[in-house]
Amino acid sequence: MTVEDILECSLPKWYPSFEKVTFPTVNIPIPPDVLEYLRENGSLVLPTECNKESYNGTEDDYDDFGDIDWDQVKDEGKESDQKSFPEFSQSVQKHMNSFGGDVFVKLNWSCPKDATWVAFNNNLKCSTLSQLYLLLKSSDFVAHDLTQPFIDCEDWDEGSEGAEEVAYHLVLRQWVDVNPGTELRVWVSDDKVVCISQRDTSNFYPHMLREELNIKRDVLTFFSEHIRSRFPLSRFVMDVVRPSKDTVILVDFNPWGHTTDSLLFSWEELDSLIQTHDTHTVTFRYIKESGGVMPHPYRHYSLPKDVIALTSGEDADKRVDSLRLKVRTEAGEDEDDSDSDHES
Repeated sequence: MTVEDILECSLPKWYPSFEKVTFPTVNIPIPPDVLEYLRENGSLVLPTECNKESYNGTEDDYDDFGDIDWDQVKDEGKESDQKSFPEFSQSVQKHMNSFGGDVFVKLNWSCPKDATWVAFNNNLKCSTLSQLYLLLKSSDFVAHDLTQPFIDCEDWDEGSEGAEEVAYHLVLRQWVDVNPGTELRVWVSDDKVVCISQRDTSNFYPHMLREELNIKRDVLTFFSEHIRSRFPLSRFVMDVVRPSKDTVILVDFNPWGHTTDSLLFSWEELDSLIQTHDTHTVTFRYIKESGGVMPHPYRHYSLPKDVIALTSGEDADKRVDSLRLKVRTEAGEDEDDSDSDHES
């Protein structure tokens, strides 16, 4: 795996070429002060903008943002320990609103899937700025992207260009409720699909047993019509969803290497398949019985390091900050629910 492999799999890099076959997405450049904030490893304090419950976009574009005084927001950020990024936050909120209010958030490569323990619904749907910043600040995966994206590359060392040279973006994608039983991972080498795996290895999905041939056919057709010879790497991994027969949607590209989860294969096996691959036979692996399920790959993240630190007397402040934020935000959401007459 090389630095080029990582850079080509950056979503802002590949999105313009595959916009028509993936989910609607907006890539927002992250300014230096926001990057510095996201990289900080201290108390979990959200930006000043998150204090404003009525915060809802830009003054020029929206009429329903109450009595927000943006000069006051900036002043409060200067007078307290809280940072303030009003222009960036306005841009983020504007695009969240354009997607209907709910978005999936990630950076160039990783989403904060290891931080769902701090999410209010235990998923990655963000409906407020507080949820978005909280997920990003709580994720080790995001921290890895921001500090050492090339650490596993064979052509990178401490003297090479590092994270500071990356054009970082906040990626907002339209929120779609995806059935994990429709998610698939596809390995590609030299413009040929080598193998396919069920993405969620913690559950048994009976429909895969019934539809094995159709699933494989749809993936191969999608690859042939939309991906082959268009993605610049000779070897890569592709994530897709197949929500229904004859329908496949691109989710992401990943580098061919150990930083990408090999799921129901091993990387040694995957590397050997390149040498023995028969273009007429594509292996599709999925769990064929309920007894074959594997532990959820992010289960160990459900007990955050902060909890471990708290029980050992280390870094208690950060965990208390997190809990206070969660209680405060949930209380705000409850008030919103009561004001809306409990609409379903």
